[in-house]
Amino acid sequence: MSHYILDGHEPQRTDPVSWRQWYESADRVVARTEIGPDIVISTVFVGLDLGCEPDRPLVFETEVMEAGVASVDARRERYSTWAEAERGHAKIVSDYRGA
Repeated sequence: MSHYILDGHEPQRTDPVSWRQWYESADRVVARTEIGPDIVISTVFVGLDLGCEPDRPLVFETEVMEAGVASVDARRERYSTWAEAERGHAKIVSDYRGA
């Protein structure tokens, strides 16, 4: 599994030791939105490639939590760039607000 840190909003590949040191204190939140009392939509930089394509690492993730809890059935989307993550977050928020 490949490890990444952020340089500004740009993911940079790194080694596991450097990743862990960076990860412990990094602000990785792209966006967080609460909808009503029970739904939280969170988009973060995970720093690990969660995809299968070496030329397009999926290092950002949006997750929908209900009642403050993520589940295996939770809606999740993954992205390669900060800009994609912002757009994806906004789309999911729009979907839930429109429901």
